[in-house]
Amino acid sequence: MSHYRAQDMKAIREALAAQLASLTEHIRSGLSESEQLQFTAVLGRGAGDSSDEALAISLGDLSAARLDLDIRQWQALKEAEQRLDSVEFGACADCGNPIPAARMVANPAAQRCIDCQTAFERTHGGQARGSL
Repeated sequence: MSHYRAQDMKAIREALAAQLASLTEHIRSGLSESEQLQFTAVLGRGAGDSSDEALAISLGDLSAARLDLDIRQWQALKEAEQRLDSVEFGACADCGNPIPAARMVANPAAQRCIDCQTAFERTHGGQARGSL
């Protein structure tokens, strides 16, 4: 049985759908950007100096990192969507207590209550994926 009332589940489903749609559009637009366009925007039509090239490369790296983050968030939301109707949905992965509905509306992919997420971030803070 779900931890949430019907109106809470409706709000969670709507938030999840809206976040998925937004991320899907953001990913599509990120994929349509061309590295060449970034180089052209920074360098113009002529050859730039090494600092212009470095800036263009950094912008490309930043764009790739943002796209990677968006894709990982999209995957987490899709996994949450698959768990929506399971009895485990909304239960903290660490302590098993129900995650408040407001947290699930804000982040439908949340797998921990706030206390457990805070503890997780404190103990796993240096293990973030990727960096610039």
